[in-house]
Amino acid sequence: LQRIISDPYKGMQAQINELLDGIDRRGDFDAGSKKLDTFVVIHEKAAGLFIQLKEAASTMFNGTAVRDRTGGGSSGGEQQPTTSSRAEFISSNNAQSIASIIQFLTSQERALSSGQRRGYLNLELRLLHHECCANLDRIGAKFLKPIQTYSTNKDPTIRTLGLSLHSPNNRGKKNQVPTLVEYRAPIMPIDKDYLHKGGYIDLLTGPLKASVLRQPLIHATDSLARARLMFGLGQQGGEDIDSTARVILSIFMQMCNFYGSSYLFPIVESLAKMLVRSPPNAPPVLPFDENAKPHDLGVDGNFWISIERIHSAAKNFDRELWAENRTGSVRVWEILVQTRSVTSLTLAKDRRIKFFQDLEERGEAVILRALQTLSAHIQWILVTGGENTAGGVGTTNRLMKNFTGEKAGPYAVPTGSLLDSTNSPAVKALTFCLRSQFVHIQAALTPQSLSAFWTALSMRLYDVLVKRLLLHYYVSIAGAVVLSRDVEALRTVAMLAGTQHSHWDNLRELLTLFMTPPDALRTILVGADGDINSGKGMFGRVGKDQSIVFMSRRVDYRYKTTQGLKRSQWVVQLLEDLGINDPTESRGTINIAPYAAENMMEKN
Repeated sequence: LQRIISDPYKGMQAQINELLDGIDRRGDFDAGSKKLDTFVVIHEKAAGLFIQLKEAASTMFNGTAVRDRTGGGSSGGEQQPTTSSRAEFISSNNAQSIASIIQFLTSQERALSSGQRRGYLNLELRLLHHECCANLDRIGAKFLKPIQTYSTNKDPTIRTLGLSLHSPNNRGKKNQVPTLVEYRAPIMPIDKDYLHKGGYIDLLTGPLKASVLRQPLIHATDSLARARLMFGLGQQGGEDIDSTARVILSIFMQMCNFYGSSYLFPIVESLAKMLVRSPPNAPPVLPFDENAKPHDLGVDGNFWISIERIHSAAKNFDRELWAENRTGSVRVWEILVQTRSVTSLTLAKDRRIKFFQDLEERGEAVILRALQTLSAHIQWILVTGGENTAGGVGTTNRLMKNFTGEKAGPYAVPTGSLLDSTNSPAVKALTFCLRSQFVHIQAALTPQSLSAFWTALSMRLYDVLVKRLLLHYYVSIAGAVVLSRDVEALRTVAMLAGTQHSHWDNLRELLTLFMTPPDALRTILVGADGDINSGKGMFGRVGKDQSIVFMSRRVDYRYKTTQGLKRSQWVVQLLEDLGINDPTESRGTINIAPYAAENMMEKN
């Protein structure tokens, strides 16, 4: 048996080595794939052979040992040992011989499979890395220089699991062969400049195409299946359990590095560069044609499609490779649980968590950049476009400038003006664009993320409008009608998702300060009782200072004199009756922070 297995010229090991060397001489990756399949076939055939040899050894003396040695009795008249005692003696010797043969066969099997497994794993990891990179290379992707993320001596996985030739467990031991090889695939990130130059279309038809995203996972599941065949599930002792767990862990960690650092992470970061962060210098031409494609507000619809595909790819990665609690999946989680290797399972869980944390951090950063881009374009349409349109209405702008000494903005509409539109052109254009954006965002984000994102956008939209209103605009009674319609239109769009929109409700109430005649303002401010401390009226709901500051944007609050702007007589009388000071007189420029959406929600 020893010669059959270990003969240096014609033994099984020598024949296997010759077969594998013949494949190696071809030197290409197709030959490498063939060699992997050959490894698996040889391992299965050898395992089957040893099973048959052990079964044969265990039954070779069964039922024949006693007859062979006791069949011929003595012809003399001397007394012979009883048949039963002799059978017990011979049976005991046979059992020891059988155990020795089985032990010998087990040691030969381990020696034979040990060399196969080391060569297999080295090739498996190399080919897995090659196939994953080749998948991107075939679509024309460009890579940066390889990055070796850790050295042999510093990698905690190597130190913990003894994967190194220089492991402390191996030092000082003669003829000690490491359980696993040291190959660690380098990280080769996709070139972000290449992605940026290609734009969204090349990205969606290339690296983010569903079939391209799926192919590395197919290669990885094939690797897991081969590894399970080569290493088993540890039925033969602790060494096999640890070996299987380490192999599965190595494959999973390599895939986390590739699918994250080399593949998805550069794509997410490149999306931030594709956003048009700064709006055009020229004001928009309003109103927009609603039969044409809406303005993308700096965030192309394909941006959100890319985000959705990245999110789907991450979920598929977890489902296809990790597959927690999926019985019969034969994936990383199930195999590691079956091996009962707590160390490997813990390290794999930590690596999985890190993969998703890193992806989530990058995703949050690029979505925040998209929010900032949308905010900048909201300002461009609502403020730049709205004021440019209002500036073109010569009569309105000229009359209000003569009245206040400043540009009055789009809501200083003279009394008696014909209001021929439901909303101002800027708000009409902006709501048209935001509704189009919402469709893309809703398809890309989870309900929870959509709610958080749209709430943040709602608050920024509110802040843009209120800041401009309190610092630059004046509102007439006629203009308050338009402003009320605009606020209602913006509020409707803002409430497409999310739950925290109470700041818009406060603003709607404050608008009554622009529509109410001066002689009725006291009731609006403090309630019908006329008591300033009753907690009723506008003072009770939004605060004294906030109410007066908003009221100060009425076109009739001040008037122009040769000495500058002075408060109207009704304003002086009202403040004296209420016994309060005018916050806009004592503080100069208004501090806009207390009127931000976040602070207005806290008051609620």
